[in-house]
Amino acid sequence: MWIGEGMIFENDKREQETMMDVAERHLKELAIRCMVEIKAYEEGKHAVTELKSCRLHDLMRDLCLAKAKEENLYKLVDRTPSRDSPPATEAQYGLVLRLLPEDISQYNFLPKEQTKHLRSFLCDPLEDEWQYFSRVRIMSQVKNLKMLRVLAILSLDMASQSCFRKSPLEYVGKLIHLRCLRLSGEGINLPYSLGNLKYLETLDLSDSSYCRIPNVLWKLDRLRYLYLPKWRRGPHWAWWLSQPKLRLSKQLEILKSLDNRFSYPEGVCKLPNLRSFKAIVYENLEDLEHIINHISNSDCLCISSLAITDCTFGSSRSLDVLSRVLFSRNIHELLICNVRSYSFCKKLPDYQSHMFPDPAGLTQLRLHDIRIEEDPMVTLEKLPNLRILELGPSSFLGQEMSCHSMGFPQLKDLWLWRLCNLQQWTVEGGAIPKLSSLRIVDCQKLEKIPDGLSCLTILEEVSLVDMPEEFNNRVRIENGHQGEDYGKISHVPSVKIHRQIGQKACVNRVQVIEQVVATIEGNVTYENTGMRSCMTQRFASFAGFLNFGQPSILLYFCTNFH
Repeated sequence: MWIGEGMIFENDKREQETMMDVAERHLKELAIRCMVEIKAYEEGKHAVTELKSCRLHDLMRDLCLAKAKEENLYKLVDRTPSRDSPPATEAQYGLVLRLLPEDISQYNFLPKEQTKHLRSFLCDPLEDEWQYFSRVRIMSQVKNLKMLRVLAILSLDMASQSCFRKSPLEYVGKLIHLRCLRLSGEGINLPYSLGNLKYLETLDLSDSSYCRIPNVLWKLDRLRYLYLPKWRRGPHWAWWLSQPKLRLSKQLEILKSLDNRFSYPEGVCKLPNLRSFKAIVYENLEDLEHIINHISNSDCLCISSLAITDCTFGSSRSLDVLSRVLFSRNIHELLICNVRSYSFCKKLPDYQSHMFPDPAGLTQLRLHDIRIEEDPMVTLEKLPNLRILELGPSSFLGQEMSCHSMGFPQLKDLWLWRLCNLQQWTVEGGAIPKLSSLRIVDCQKLEKIPDGLSCLTILEEVSLVDMPEEFNNRVRIENGHQGEDYGKISHVPSVKIHRQIGQKACVNRVQVIEQVVATIEGNVTYENTGMRSCMTQRFASFAGFLNFGQPSILLYFCTNFH
């Protein structure tokens, strides 16, 4: 926002600095002078800047508002029972106009003469549907704000068939001085005139969905920060058919939510200045390779986040790609999940130090439904910077899992979630020395808490959710008697044992589903012995989530699923 409003100058850049670096340096100077309060990221967190957030003390805020009013830089629209546009003879607006939700429906936009110097226009989210027409009326006047540098409309609820035929944002292309454009809502249909914004530096659609973006981003030579919308399937099938693949500006420094279905992954290789990168790859192994090739060789990348969905890792080539993903120095956050694919990954690739001379950069890893048959900890415990690990539903199909001595040197948060076959989990002395939070959810066959937890002196929280009663009784004190495993976690300050809301109904549905599966078992062939229980668990999870109630519906779901 500061950069877009022209508060950061190119002349302030030092050697090898970006505009974001200059802004961070200025913010630190303000903090040193006690004008703002800043909060830095925790140690080990990868980010474009060191600073997570900043706050303004209320006294400093009052002083700034008073000074801005004195200099005619800022206008706050007050709500009154009746509001008519003031006469054109009144003093013109300052440089910033912000409308709150309660102002929209009652506010008449000022005449063009009073707003022609406006630099920033911010419209907060609307709460009531009846305000839609007021919003459209105000937005239709924004085209007169020719000097705008920052435009933020945080509620554009236009998800209808009409919005896909004609864009209500056609006027945006006329705001040629725009530096920062932020839009939030559903069904946003950006016009081709977006390509006219030659000075645009920031395009933020991160809080939007079902957007249609024309393939004009490559024309924006000054675009540095691009936050694409959340690409997801939904009822707007016309949007999926009409969204073209996007070519990107070569000057990008921040690129969020790249999707290989709607962008050209090979274009990432042409972004030499990329510092922050977040992408999702669906099904296509070649697209994943294009992205990995660039990420692995980049020297200026500060943080990268990657989500891989429905890519099978059964072949030697796919395992090679997976090893490059896991052990790359430049991938920091990783999610691997299968939604529609039901292939198995026998084991994770082994760490080869001669192939990866630099330490793996991975700090967060989440695995869901990839069906690993051999103990994944053998590989994962060798990741030197891993801090958060989540093994989700059907990520591991084996019965035994071990954390060996000296493994997981930096791991702080561990989440074991619906590992339906897991029976024994061992933690050797010296393993996971920095673990502070452990969460075990719905691992129905797990027999007991591992003995090694007693050695984890900095463990602060243990959560046991939807675990069998026999398992829970081993760590409880009942009637003055300690359970068999109570001593293993007696040093932990917080131990929570609970069930999720609606668990009783879900358990009943599990029983119904098991009966349904049993009736159709003759028509189903499982690839291994663990498949049946995993499928049953998946049915239960999905049925509970959608609140299915009738066995006939469950039977229909199970049959069609297979």
